[in-house]
Amino acid sequence: MRLLLIRHARAASSHHLPDADRPLTDEGRSEFNRVARDIVDRGATPEIIFHSPARRTTETASILAAASGLPSHALDVAPWLALGNGCQDVLPRLAQLPAEVTALIGHEPIMSSLTAMLMGGGRMSFSPGTSACLEFDEAIEVGQGRLLWMLEPR
Repeated sequence: MRLLLIRHARAASSHHLPDADRPLTDEGRSEFNRVARDIVDRGATPEIIFHSPARRTTETASILAAASGLPSHALDVAPWLALGNGCQDVLPRLAQLPAEVTALIGHEPIMSSLTAMLMGGGRMSFSPGTSACLEFDEAIEVGQGRLLWMLEPR
């Protein structure tokens, strides 16, 4: 079983918009298009994508879905990945993931914290558009993930 943990791509500043409404920048879209193609080329095409309700994560999820050839019903808004939530909000959901390869698209600091926790410790840092692929032998459990690769947009 594989789990993709992805921080949304580069987003516009929040000068004139509520934080949850910030769209991706053109540069963010371009960068994440390359990351999404790399994910697929590495054989980690997700069967389902869960994403935060924020606009920038929804747009990032759409880019990954297009690169993966997924239909729109394979994208699922996950309030448990919303801004301000923590690992305690996500961990109970991981045992219920329905696919062999699942993507979670969210925000910092949760994506790096969750990745480190699932690997059994350490320190991670996700810049916008970063993706990590963890592999698990059976169920997704804390400390049981093996980092297969990590992609950064630059």
